[in-house]
Amino acid sequence: MEEPAPGAWDADMVAALEDIMPVLPDGRNVLTVRVTCAWNEEKEVFDPVWQFLDAAGEPLPERRRAINLTGFFGYMPLFWLGALRDAAEEFTPRSGHWGRLLRGVRIPEELEADALRILSELDARIVAADPRLSEIAELIGQATRVAIGEGPGAARLNTLPLGVEDMLQRTGIVLRNEEPRPWLPLDHHGQGLQSLAVIFLFQAAVLQQLEEADRSGVEAVFAIEEPEAHLHPQAARTLWERILGLSGQKLMTTHSPYFVQRVPLRDLRLVCLRNGRTEVTSIPRQVVSELPWNGSLDGFTRGGAGRIFHRDTSSGLVAARSWFDTEMAKNLLRCYRKDPDTKTRAEALRKFRHQCRILPSGEDEEELGFHGRRVRGEIFFARRWILVEGVTEYLLLHALGQALDWPLDAHGVSVIDFQQSGNAAIYPALAQGFGIPWQMITDGDAEAAKFRQQILDRGFEEAELASRLQSLPASRDLEDQLLEDGHEGLLREILAEISGASAMTCPIEEFRARLKNRKTGYMGALSLRVAKDRALAERMPIPFVTLVKALRDGTA
Repeated sequence: MEEPAPGAWDADMVAALEDIMPVLPDGRNVLTVRVTCAWNEEKEVFDPVWQFLDAAGEPLPERRRAINLTGFFGYMPLFWLGALRDAAEEFTPRSGHWGRLLRGVRIPEELEADALRILSELDARIVAADPRLSEIAELIGQATRVAIGEGPGAARLNTLPLGVEDMLQRTGIVLRNEEPRPWLPLDHHGQGLQSLAVIFLFQAAVLQQLEEADRSGVEAVFAIEEPEAHLHPQAARTLWERILGLSGQKLMTTHSPYFVQRVPLRDLRLVCLRNGRTEVTSIPRQVVSELPWNGSLDGFTRGGAGRIFHRDTSSGLVAARSWFDTEMAKNLLRCYRKDPDTKTRAEALRKFRHQCRILPSGEDEEELGFHGRRVRGEIFFARRWILVEGVTEYLLLHALGQALDWPLDAHGVSVIDFQQSGNAAIYPALAQGFGIPWQMITDGDAEAAKFRQQILDRGFEEAELASRLQSLPASRDLEDQLLEDGHEGLLREILAEISGASAMTCPIEEFRARLKNRKTGYMGALSLRVAKDRALAERMPIPFVTLVKALRDGTA
């Protein structure tokens, strides 16, 4: 937790936590806590270790961090809500959240007296409405004579609460979906609505608890598991906007691609199990270079460069918020033309641009939001990405996976047709940032060179592409390669089924044009045959077959 500006935090809070709160060079307070868990063989449990860190990210000395965590959590209370949310249990007086809210209700004395009078009058009218109710009360009243052995007592039927507190304890939620619909108790609605109701009950209870604490400087942390549970895709997508309305820091776990696709890229944290260890990866807010800030940069960043570069407040070095191209790098290097060691600055800039390739720009976010909505949520749950140009390659790869006994979905592989969902450079950059292995297969035409250059312009280096980027032979796209590999007869048969018998006899160049004009049509049929015929799969274009086999055999 970083203070936004010197003196912004509550003075009492700073004083209370000064033992674990170092000060940055620019005068701002910072508080960093690191929790790690490791398996304890002897106890057979995961042991957590809490450490408060200094400004350099190193653990504070034992004597300074061996303190009671109550003080820390007093200013940063953590409220957790599990995935198994039972509305029937949560909306009862016994519930910690609902019961707390009800106990916090205060009714003015005049209103309470008026309410009791009305309840008494209404109760008497209800009992008098049917003589049998009085008879029942008289009969039950005889129980006092049997139990105590003296004169007959009396009993009275109460159809309504005896007091306001009793009435509040019976408070329930009734909802309706739209105007003509009836009001129904919460437990008569679907699980999705019940789950959402518990989330917002949770928020209301926490806010009341914080208000009752009445302590300056407190910032709550909401930790909610699977907020999208039981919701349909459209509701899961809109839930993100509701989550933003929660106060304080929000930590959510989810398995919903519909929920994830709305989340800004830098707010995502991918939790993966790799080589027996749990790893958390994310896109950083910025990358700090080895380049010192100088006076020339003040003027440089007043223009468009200011959207990318800024002075890192902690180190005083140049930092970037997004990737930048070679032209921007040249302009940045000019700011060091008076530096005596320009060669060192140029090398530092090269490393800086390479490190920044993983940072999405505002345009990247917009492009992914527009083009990538279909795939963006799903891909962040994958263990590996394969990038291809279009839907035909997508269908072919999945068919090959089935035929070669290595279904891509079953092994956590997402195939991304990047031309329909962004551009060639965005996904390699995201994969690098999140630590997701990736490969790309392109046609062998002029577009392939363009795609390669887009990735290099992003800041990748040639060595990084050698094992990741493959292309079909020069001047061939997928249809050309299928014909070259001897599948003309099969393709004519397929095309005749979907576009007419003339496909069987038309000249080869006309057939080639028809094939390219019906990409998804022919590949939809071809992929079904490939998935069921291993021999046919083995004769598909080599780069695709080779990649699936390498993944299957663990050599890629």
